[in-house]
Amino acid sequence: MTATDGWDYIIIGGGLAGCALASRLHEHTPAARILILEAGPDVSDRKDILQFQSFNFIGGEFDWNYKTTPQKEYNGRQVDLASGRVLGGGSTVNGCAWTRGAKIDFDDWAAIVGDQRWSYEGQLPYFKKTEAWYKKSESHGSEGKLHIESPISTGRLYPLADQVEQSWADLGFKALPEYDMNAGQNIGLGELNENRHKGARQLANLAYPLDGVTTLTNVLVESVLTEGTTSLRATGVRLADGTEYRGKEVILSTGAYRTPQLLMLSGLGPRNVLTKHGIDVKLDLPSVGQNFNDHILLFLNWRLRDPLKAYALGSNHPRWGEPQYATGMPASYVASTTVPKDGLKDALARDGETDPNHYLLKNNYAMMENIVLYFSTAPLTPDGTHISTALMGMKPTSRGTVSIASKNPTDLPVLNPNYYSTEVDKYVWRTSLRKITSLMTGDTPLGRDVVAGETPQSGEPLSVDATDEYLDGRMKNQAISMFHGSGSCAMGTVVDSELRVKGVQNLRIVDASVFPVSIGAHIQAATYALAEQAAVLISGAA
Repeated sequence: MTATDGWDYIIIGGGLAGCALASRLHEHTPAARILILEAGPDVSDRKDILQFQSFNFIGGEFDWNYKTTPQKEYNGRQVDLASGRVLGGGSTVNGCAWTRGAKIDFDDWAAIVGDQRWSYEGQLPYFKKTEAWYKKSESHGSEGKLHIESPISTGRLYPLADQVEQSWADLGFKALPEYDMNAGQNIGLGELNENRHKGARQLANLAYPLDGVTTLTNVLVESVLTEGTTSLRATGVRLADGTEYRGKEVILSTGAYRTPQLLMLSGLGPRNVLTKHGIDVKLDLPSVGQNFNDHILLFLNWRLRDPLKAYALGSNHPRWGEPQYATGMPASYVASTTVPKDGLKDALARDGETDPNHYLLKNNYAMMENIVLYFSTAPLTPDGTHISTALMGMKPTSRGTVSIASKNPTDLPVLNPNYYSTEVDKYVWRTSLRKITSLMTGDTPLGRDVVAGETPQSGEPLSVDATDEYLDGRMKNQAISMFHGSGSCAMGTVVDSELRVKGVQNLRIVDASVFPVSIGAHIQAATYALAEQAAVLISGAA
């Protein structure tokens, strides 16, 4: 029987951030009584989750199976938003891509909140602390909890690697020093990195051991308990079954989708939303659920000129049966690309942003991630006839909201990323779609010797002279989510730079909802680093 009172730290959410935070808090303060409350099960003994081809869990038994509201700029489509409902959270369902983002992303973060601890240099020690990098590097850690691998480190020598590299070079995007996209600068070509160990997925609750931490699974938190009127103080939590747990500090780590919902269910959020649903207003926090953003993902399939050359997974070449090719994503490189500033300035002006010192104009950002994948993607099956590309918008300016459907904690949050709603995002995607078409079909090694053309889901294939209207149509019909929701309880508005919820003592948030900027990367690396630094801040460890 777990005691309901006397906890030092109650962590709501045993996902990626919650597990890393709890493990480090125990390490820093061994005598502290730490409780994790997780809505999903513990599946640590499920070996099938660890293997490379475990993406079937997206949309499956360990996924919250969220959907967006109908998206206006996607012809009213609702988009799936995967999120792990399991101990380990997103580490059970994600793609394992490991990218930090650029130095400027975190320097922007620090400038917004006025605290250099959140700058790139401030967070670098925590990035390093997470990593067991695959080779010696001054930019990376060697003894961290997470093994980071690459195609070369695992012996995956793909036959198209040289053509991909040269094709990007022909378009002006050359290899970064040591092919490292995770050393502060990410514009250019870098080797793909994944947090895998000998190809296996690393669950957060196993990589960050929870020995000494009490973990309750399959329990849903209804609300945070608070006391006081003029000065609120968090005292514990109430579960959906009515059980209450009391502690000195409550920490929300339920992610960008669930954390704002839980605050609202606790009477902490926008007054108009709370009163609409009959929730007593403990504190009017209008920024809860605002600033919500997500990275857009788009897959494109490209028909090979000669499938008999066995460039793609699904061909009968013996290469694809060798064990190392099942240790990671069939790809060699990640290319992060920019867009012309003149066009960006015009798009900003159409969005009503006329400041010549706008952050997107003042600095040079990677705006699109591009990966050439050596297999075909849905709706095609991998049969060796196609390769594909995955594009991810890295710095979206579209912002949406997270809200609630009711006061019932079992009802899913109302998620509106408001995809593709700014002229900047449209300009970035149109420019990038023309660029990827030039890479794959233009005067490059890929275009001359490898690819015959694009195979669209319907209609005409992509061309470099495609109209804006045609490209917008492709996005409206095909674009999906990269499952990188963030920003919905942003630092600077909802929490301070110590991660404390403004106006409520003893209540903090440690998850991607606190990101005040859109990180130009897959967000798990930044989330792990956040949890590492949070453990130091909360525990007072030197």
